Amino acid sequence: MRVALLTIGNELLSGKTINTNASWISNVLSLEGASIYRHLTVPDEKEEIIYGLDTLFCSKVDLIICTGGLGPTDDDITRKIVFDYFGSEDIFDDKYWKYLSDKFLKAGYPILNSNKSQALLPSNGDVIPNDLGSARGLVYEKNNITLMVLPGIPLEMKGMVSQSILPWVKKRIISKIFTFNIRTTGVPESVLFEKIKKIDFDAEAMSIGYYPSLYGVDVRISHMDKNLLDEFKFQVVECINIHIYTLGNENIENVLVNKLLNQNLTISTAESCTGGLIGHRLTLVAGSSEVYSGGMITYSNKSKINNLDISAESIRSFGAVSEEVALEMARNVKNKFKTSIGISVTGIAGPGGGTDEKPVGLVYLGYCDENSLKVKKFNFISNRKSNKIRTSQAVFNFILRMI
Repeated sequence: MRVALLTIGNELLSGKTINTNASWISNVLSLEGASIYRHLTVPDEKEEIIYGLDTLFCSKVDLIICTGGLGPTDDDITRKIVFDYFGSEDIFDDKYWKYLSDKFLKAGYPILNSNKSQALLPSNGDVIPNDLGSARGLVYEKNNITLMVLPGIPLEMKGMVSQSILPWVKKRIISKIFTFNIRTTGVPESVLFEKIKKIDFDAEAMSIGYYPSLYGVDVRISHMDKNLLDEFKFQVVECINIHIYTLGNENIENVLVNKLLNQNLTISTAESCTGGLIGHRLTLVAGSSEVYSGGMITYSNKSKINNLDISAESIRSFGAVSEEVALEMARNVKNKFKTSIGISVTGIAGPGGGTDEKPVGLVYLGYCDENSLKVKKFNFISNRKSNKIRTSQAVFNFILRMI
């Protein structure tokens, strides 16, 4: 199945909003075996939206997914344009209007007349339910191509794709492209590429993609023959096994929490340069309360000394960003929370504060359990946000290796 995406919104073109909808839809549909043919982004203008529809309906695709412009305000013009494009008459859905009115009242405020546009049905199309919002999607057929129009709000869009579009796609895929995702961290894509290219595997049309981010590199392999894919997958995993934290699409914090649960281990954190990001990511995982006892954000030297009982002499002699302080932080937080594992991070996040001896991006990770007291040194780049993310990722990967 070939799929094209039409995303609508001035904010996407101006850069005010990152087009995460297109990347998310492409990713989930690709994993189901669909082929993404084109991304097209247009502004909230009638002529441009019509141009986008005309262009994609003349393409060799099976499905067009459109997002954006289904809200109740004046700049939400997609619904009216799509109705006009297909010659739809407006049918007011009294039952849905009552449902919306009750939903708004339960949320604590009355529904406004501007929301009435969201209760319109097309006379020659269909609608897609939206359990998380008020704007239902639209479905049309033209030239043996299906158009599905969704709201641009990511949470609502994702719910509608998962509940309605994915099942629809799965039923209609004939020539499926089988895909397997391998998640790595702590290694650049060039290293992975050099290792994988040495695999002696003669298979036509084997697709290998490398997708780097601050969190690591995903290696995605695809083929229309599942047996060939499985053979190649085995060799790739064997080749780069030391860098892999999961086979599939789970985030590393999910993998870690599940592993801690399985081993009946608990963890506590002492964070300096990450400012609570490690604890935040852990608590995004359902069930993390069973393993994550708590943490301390000891950002200043004073808080390290007064709250985490770090030796003032250690900070004077070695500096707050040092192996010695990182180890003390890990040991002390473990003892304070009485957990199986204590983790600490202290570093220079940037962009200032670095020296020749201790440059921006220097981070020390401390680890303490019943049998081990270890420290690991990292040198990241001079970007504050990137350093925080990379540090948190390195922490999770280090814990996984240790347990």
